Amino acid sequence: MSGALTGVTMPSQPSFAEVQIAEPAATLPAPTVAQPGLGRIRIELPTGVRLTVDASVDADALSRVIGVLAQ
Repeated sequence: MSGALTGVTMPSQPSFAEVQIAEPAATLPAPTVAQPGLGRIRIELPTGVRLTVDASVDADALSRVIGVLAQ
């Protein structure tokens, strides 16, 4: 019991967690980027914000970003 109802608190006991040290993870390859000028689209919002995206853009993420910027 913690003693919370009696007003008497017990000092907390130290606790330890097991830790294992491993080799660093391998470096991930750089993401592929579309060649400049190919598949690019420029979007201008009524607020004056301009976005340029390429063919590899995630449509759902772009939709969320535009929704925030258009406010």
